Amino acid sequence: MKDIIKSRRKKLSLTDSLCEYGSFLKYSSGSENTSKSEKRKRMEAFLRIAIKNELTERQRTCIYRYYFDRMHVEDIAAMMGLKPTTVYKHIRLARKALKKCSVYL
Repeated sequence: MKDIIKSRRKKLSLTDSLCEYGSFLKYSSGSENTSKSEKRKRMEAFLRIAIKNELTERQRTCIYRYYFDRMHVEDIAAMMGLKPTTVYKHIRLARKALKKCSVYL
């Protein structure tokens, strides 16, 4: 699989990052005997890896502030010195990248 390349820096593909987490790949095959809490833990691990490796710094900041810190877009924009529409754009692109990565589950 080819690596994902961004304009100014090379980023590892998600599959390369997941190879470090062999246990994640071993148990991510979705057996019917796994409980909801185990599936949730795997999904959280996947999201942490994907956010770390697949998003730009601005996308990562916007996602963390918006979803984890529950900040409003206007507050994020003021903190980062951006317009609210730019923050919405970063969130939208980050969601798109994470959705694209979810096919590896």
